[in-house]
Amino acid sequence: MKTIMKLCAFVLLSSTTVAMAQEPVRLVSSVQKVETFVNEQGEQERRLVAAERVVPGDELRYTVTFANQGGEAVDAGSIVITNPVPNNTVYLQDSAGGSGTDIQFSADGGETWAAPDELVLAGADGQPRLAEAEEYTHIRWIFRPALETGEESSVFFRVRLR
Repeated sequence: MKTIMKLCAFVLLSSTTVAMAQEPVRLVSSVQKVETFVNEQGEQERRLVAAERVVPGDELRYTVTFANQGGEAVDAGSIVITNPVPNNTVYLQDSAGGSGTDIQFSADGGETWAAPDELVLAGADGQPRLAEAEEYTHIRWIFRPALETGEESSVFFRVRLR
């Protein structure tokens, strides 16, 4: 039990960074567990619940909410949010999103960035190949529109706990 709780605390603490030309933009990161259940009609549904206890195999959703708390708009394209894929997890393909964002991935610790169909690694034979989603190490969102005073938005991604 202690091992699970230590792992939970380690996994849930994810480091998010934001780069921007203007401040102040407030960031709030959260993580929730994705739970599958059977509804009253007998159909399977998914819902987000508190990630109070997680075990290997669980699916988690990370959300970063950002808000402009300053007195003027933050320039278009100047908010860049970078989040590593947490340790002991694997990124779930096509699970990153965020309204008004361009999303890029890295499979080399944040050294190079590209869209999934352009993210290339060297294969076992030395030949270039596309990186698999499970190999992603970081996700980066570039928020395209200006963020007006008082406005907020969010980005998200899902992982599976190893």
